[in-house]
Amino acid sequence: MNKQYNKWQTQMKSVSLPKWEDLPKFDLYMDQLIAVVNEAIGPLGMDTVTRSMVNNYVKQKATFSPVKKKYQTVHVADIIIISLLKPVFSIKDIRQGIDEITKNQFPKQAYDEFIKMLAKKLHHIADEGEKPVSDNDTDHLLNAIADTIINRLIANEIYSDMMHEE
Repeated sequence: MNKQYNKWQTQMKSVSLPKWEDLPKFDLYMDQLIAVVNEAIGPLGMDTVTRSMVNNYVKQKATFSPVKKKYQTVHVADIIIISLLKPVFSIKDIRQGIDEITKNQFPKQAYDEFIKMLAKKLHHIADEGEKPVSDNDTDHLLNAIADTIINRLIANEIYSDMMHEE
């Protein structure tokens, strides 16, 4: 298997994602918000968050408008979650999912549970899931893509079921 992939797996074992208590407890300006979010998601190799992305999230109501151009802890959490989920889900689905989960849990609790679960999976990335019989990179890539599709289908079905419970 590719040495770089093995190195990445090892790096993921040490990734630390900020819990709610680690997020700033004071209001932030846009540049500060972007710095905090990018510092959080940077070790994962996620796309860098920009000013226009944040403005777009506010415009699309994925997060609420800042108060006097200042962003609060909940904004930071929202932007981190959106950044993590947007490669897989639409902005609209992300917001609806956050709203669905937080109607039964406080945002702090829901955020911390998600971050804890994600960190646990990242730390065990090398030893989780079905491994392809072959040890070549192509088989591993195809396996990861198949897992992504399956997990997306599962997430959609669970979300759909949650929406029909109302």
